[in-house]
Amino acid sequence: MTFIPKTIVVVGPVWPYRPGGMTSFNQRLIREWQDQGHEVKVLNYTLQYPFWLFPGTSQFTTDPAPEDLYAKRVLNTMVPWTWWKAARTIARWKPDFILVRYWTPWLAASLGSVIRLLPRMGCLAPRILLADNLLPHEPFPLTGLLNRWVLGVTDGLVTLSESVGQQAATFGYYGLRRVLKHPVYDHFGPRHDREEACHRLQLNPGFRYLLFFGLIRAYKGLDLLLRALASKDFSFWTGPEGQGWKLVVAGEFYENPQSYLQLIQELDLTDRVVLRTNFIPEEQVAAYFSLAEALVLPYRHATQSGVTQAALHFGLPLVVTKVGGLAEVMEGTGAGELCEPNAASLAAALQRFCTATDHGVYRMAMQRLSESYGWEPFAREVMALAQEAALLRA
Repeated sequence: MTFIPKTIVVVGPVWPYRPGGMTSFNQRLIREWQDQGHEVKVLNYTLQYPFWLFPGTSQFTTDPAPEDLYAKRVLNTMVPWTWWKAARTIARWKPDFILVRYWTPWLAASLGSVIRLLPRMGCLAPRILLADNLLPHEPFPLTGLLNRWVLGVTDGLVTLSESVGQQAATFGYYGLRRVLKHPVYDHFGPRHDREEACHRLQLNPGFRYLLFFGLIRAYKGLDLLLRALASKDFSFWTGPEGQGWKLVVAGEFYENPQSYLQLIQELDLTDRVVLRTNFIPEEQVAAYFSLAEALVLPYRHATQSGVTQAALHFGLPLVVTKVGGLAEVMEGTGAGELCEPNAASLAAALQRFCTATDHGVYRMAMQRLSESYGWEPFAREVMALAQEAALLRA
């Protein structure tokens, strides 16, 4: 029997939350299902995080609401009566299946409660959890207990890397599961001409640029990258040709910036590092990815990164550490350079990349790789998992 849902409910952030990995992913997946003829409704948050847990300048955007998305803001992670209201709202929509986005244990109490309330309200639709992460990047109390609270009422689990799927087993989840490739972020528009991109961002096109892109947090290893630039293992950087290269750091600080600023001074990198540490609006993303020679992801640990999927769209080569889903994407593709998560290994990888005779080979490999990361097969596989869950319930 073919599973053709009339109504799909997505529980997760869309507008007015700022564009970023989670919001952009949700909107792109919703539009894919809508293009396939399904009705999609979003159970959105009134508040995801309290101010003391959110280190950025704002969770919200001032951009106008998209006209093609139907979303209702109900859920507040700190107000239990909204959890009941969210479940009631979903039940009234009579969905054929429900996709719940999950990426931090902070959400577990509210989401686990909503999922548990649904059957009591007559909603027996399959509940599919799409988990970006199960282990938070920074220590969080009661992580195991909170994850079990959510996973224990999940009919099917989608992860974007094998490492997260393995984590689910450690929390006692052995149910239906799919590991799906994070689709390419193709909504940023086409690649710009390099000089045009430099002009838009007021950067000198006479230099060549490495790019660090995304929110700046300790696990992302910007300090490792800075130390790698000054390492003897990256002799290209201080050589005659390397003097024409700079690093662009584009992304908002999600921790105290002082240690990074001090490190830049100590390593004598002030003139070689361009800091654009404000929130990067979506309309500037294409310019940043178009001016760079490579995207550098020096993560200490990771499951996957939406930034890599933007790089795939723009055909931008990668220099990444062998951690989690990042290595799963890159291994054996020729689309960049892999290294261990330390400054010396990263320096050697940068040396290999910058001294390569033809960077076009990397770009061609990225283009080939991007062809296997589509939204249509991703949306189809999530729906297939929901069908399998529905049959098991019948």
